[in-house]
Amino acid sequence: MKNRLKAIIDAATKKKRLRVRILLSAVGVFTMGFGMSVIEKLGFGTDPYTCLNNGLSLHTGISLGTWGLIVSGVIAVFVLIFGAEKIGLGTLFNMVGFGYSIDLFRLIWRSAGLESIALSTPIRLLLVIIMLFIFILAVSLYLAADLGCAPYDAAPEIICERSKLSFRTVRTLWDISAVIIGALLGSEVGLTTLVCAFGVGSAASFVKAKLSIWLDR
Repeated sequence: MKNRLKAIIDAATKKKRLRVRILLSAVGVFTMGFGMSVIEKLGFGTDPYTCLNNGLSLHTGISLGTWGLIVSGVIAVFVLIFGAEKIGLGTLFNMVGFGYSIDLFRLIWRSAGLESIALSTPIRLLLVIIMLFIFILAVSLYLAADLGCAPYDAAPEIICERSKLSFRTVRTLWDISAVIIGALLGSEVGLTTLVCAFGVGSAASFVKAKLSIWLDR
């Protein structure tokens, strides 16, 4: 285990443009939280991971950010054992930053009197499309930094690598499981949940590829 942790640290600290990567990762995670905090207020659901953690939060009274840290921590043990190379500084940023930034922006919206906003369905749809673009860009920044990925995202990759199942099958079942648990616990499921489950990953990977070319120079 000690050797694995040392390898993770060495891999992270020897990357080109390390400071830029750290900044991109941190900004990406923080912006992801901002984007999802707005998206959930529009009433079209959240991404599967947030759906799971939000359900746990609603059912227990513990904040979404804390549940995100707990769930990610549990999954991270599995990732560390079977795919330690997928863990890095970015993993920690995501574990701590994503859920707690959603909590932060929820507090900001309440303090600003924006707890509930009456908007027509077309306006809400337009806004959710804009926010999904922002969310995809934020995910792209985080992935392009290449400092490790979230345990939630790493686990299905490891399962795929160690099984005969395709990544699409594993990831779909993984996300569906998160959505079902979240929904059973009272979390809202909607259009955004489906878009994030089936479309955000591919779109973000495309943008990430463009950014990675510059970072690796």
